[in-house]
Amino acid sequence: MTPMQKLLSIPALLGLAALLACGGGSSSNNTPTNATSLAYTDPTGGTYMLKKNTALSTTTHLVLDLVGPAGATGSGISASLSADPTKVTWTNVGATDATGTYVQNGTVFNLGTAPQILKAKVATGVLQVTVAQKGAGSPVAMNAPLLRLALDLNGLTAQGAVTLSADATKCLVLDGTGALTPMTVTVGTLNAQ
Repeated sequence: MTPMQKLLSIPALLGLAALLACGGGSSSNNTPTNATSLAYTDPTGGTYMLKKNTALSTTTHLVLDLVGPAGATGSGISASLSADPTKVTWTNVGATDATGTYVQNGTVFNLGTAPQILKAKVATGVLQVTVAQKGAGSPVAMNAPLLRLALDLNGLTAQGAVTLSADATKCLVLDGTGALTPMTVTVGTLNAQ
């Protein structure tokens, strides 16, 4: 290599080094990005549906209303829902709710005076909930929010789909005739973004 070729190659090497130092080189960083919000899409059909309550939800606190079908009457419901506990956590609907409440009455049932039939419990990502009026003598129209529940995004959750489902064998309605019958709950899609 001649002295002139050496002299011309030094600036080329320095330019290449500067380009790589500024990020011009290729990167193999495949670290997943952590989610900062929950996105829920309501189901497009079904009889009993979990729908997003947009007025009460925030980016990381998703409030869902269980809404019944038009034309149906009843006095209470019981449901079992599961969500991926590595990505989301069942939580109280309102910040001022008593610790471990996990459910609020919707706009349909008149729970009367204490003691009320409004109870929920959580174990390993499964929420079991019951809400009912006292007695089955005065059934009400079910085509409005029957109850409210909420999920919070866990910290350091990777972006992607979040499993959310209803257990068809454990979802029941105390219908207008006073009979306890199976209830199909349709769930929308949940994503961590």
